[in-house]
Amino acid sequence: MWEWFDRYVILFIVWFLLVFLKKTKAKKGDFDLFLFVVALAAYVIFHRLALAELPLEYLELFYFAGFLYTLLMFDIKALFRRDMTREKLKSLQKEHEELKDRSELLRRRFIAMLDLVDEGIVFRTDDNRMFGTEKMLSVTGMDDHEFSYEEFLSHLHSDDRRAYEEAISKCSKKKPEYQTHYRVKKDGVYEWVKENGMRMDYDRRTMYIAIVRGVNVRRYPKTDVDMLNRLNIDQSLLEALQKYNRNREPYSLVLFELANIPRINENYGRDIGDLMMGKFLNKLVYHFLRDADVVFRLSGIRFAMIIHDHRKYEMLKRALEQGGELVNFSMSFGEVKESVYPYFGIQHIDYFDEPVDEILSRGHKALNIALDDNTPENYFIIK
Repeated sequence: MWEWFDRYVILFIVWFLLVFLKKTKAKKGDFDLFLFVVALAAYVIFHRLALAELPLEYLELFYFAGFLYTLLMFDIKALFRRDMTREKLKSLQKEHEELKDRSELLRRRFIAMLDLVDEGIVFRTDDNRMFGTEKMLSVTGMDDHEFSYEEFLSHLHSDDRRAYEEAISKCSKKKPEYQTHYRVKKDGVYEWVKENGMRMDYDRRTMYIAIVRGVNVRRYPKTDVDMLNRLNIDQSLLEALQKYNRNREPYSLVLFELANIPRINENYGRDIGDLMMGKFLNKLVYHFLRDADVVFRLSGIRFAMIIHDHRKYEMLKRALEQGGELVNFSMSFGEVKESVYPYFGIQHIDYFDEPVDEILSRGHKALNIALDDNTPENYFIIK
């Protein structure tokens, strides 16, 4: 009996160690544990306590079969395999801390770089929280760097809020850019601001980033349009005409007047009038001139430009004949929507011995004819 007892005790001890190693190292062995418990219970019931009788050869076969199953299914490599879970966790924590430090460094560098930009920058997140740079606060008069979208809207002039929201709502994935003008209350008075922004879509989230800059139109002639800042422009124009005559270069002299600007100034203020003149002049330069150096201001609403490229002159002529924006140029600033009505007096110069003051006088006469109510078009060309 003791021979069998010693053999079974040794068997169960070795079997238990195998099951223990399998459970702790390989993280499996539930069936092995079940077999071990059943075999141990049978050993106690039938051998130690002798509560029932069962043929010894069947019990011995069951014990060794269970032990053999555990032994054959045991992964010997698990004994020498290092527990990588804790080491991996430590490694991941270290990488996370390093990544966090790098992210914080990049964030600080990015914020520092934003402060070097001349314009203000504002971000709007998908939860309608906004962040503005220091220059943005200086332009808009906002108090804190972080604020809600509703707080920003309340800072705008009541007449411009709807136009601002409409400009942003029109953004889409195909056309993400937007541009708008609005007034903000700063130091107790409203000032004009220009905003160029873009919609960004990422992971089902919609955010916005924009550049804001102040439009200084409170005191004539200071505006954001350099062409409105010219002084002694009559003399500058005469000098330019004399230069073309000396060089014997054919050119076209175009005088134009923005006739309804006085009414716009009266209804909305001079700042709106200057903004609209600046917009119109920029468009004119973009389409028909190489640069703004050949645009001159003769009076508050009367201008002159010299076109020395004949192709550009033909483009201007066709544009006037076809109408469109050169006849009725519409613009909006905030809630203000208006049109500028320009009139043109045009002459082409290929005779260079005529005094330039006579050329200019003839240009004024052509423009006055275009302004006459009896002239059907908004332009008059001297043949």
